[in-house]
Amino acid sequence: MLSPRALSGFSFCIRLFVLLTAIVSMILILVAPGACFSRYLNGQSISREICPGQNSIFPMNADRWSNALHFQGRGQNVYGQVALIVITLVFSLVAVGTSCIFLAANYTSIYPQLFASGFALVAFIVCGGVETWYATGFDHMSFFIQAIGNGVFSGCAGLPGCQIQFVVKGWAVAAAFYFLGGLLYLFDMGVLFASRNLHATDNYPVAHHY
Repeated sequence: MLSPRALSGFSFCIRLFVLLTAIVSMILILVAPGACFSRYLNGQSISREICPGQNSIFPMNADRWSNALHFQGRGQNVYGQVALIVITLVFSLVAVGTSCIFLAANYTSIYPQLFASGFALVAFIVCGGVETWYATGFDHMSFFIQAIGNGVFSGCAGLPGCQIQFVVKGWAVAAAFYFLGGLLYLFDMGVLFASRNLHATDNYPVAHHY
């Protein structure tokens, strides 16, 4: 049977892994690989997925957020992703830091760690939802592409009911990592509860009567 300290170490590994995924998500958001769009007519796909080369027609990487044409106007909303990066990194760092302190000092109370994981869980799930919205064009890119040349560029000209579906695959992966982080924090809370129960058993052993 695992000891409470071993479970605390396992909790630390979970939190460290989430921190690493948050860093990878930050890189994916800033680099933004895989910007693609496709045409749909009345809900049915009528074209293959079109993925212009990186930094070609619709560059989504961070160094173009301030000057690319498709980021003007409502496209400026893309800067909200900076908040997502900061929030997820801060919460994951706090969780890792809390584990380090408790492991070093051998504290037995799990409630501060539970609060750290609980708040991080909510933050990562919310950030995952918001990043999903960004990954699918944040209510801007599809309309922008369809408006170019009155629909000639997108191929929707003269096709009533034609719609453009846009996705940045790198951002979609970042959103998936945020959701995964939230699930891992939920699992981490279960590990912490198991650690507490083991510690209580060690301190109050069950008496055996013969």
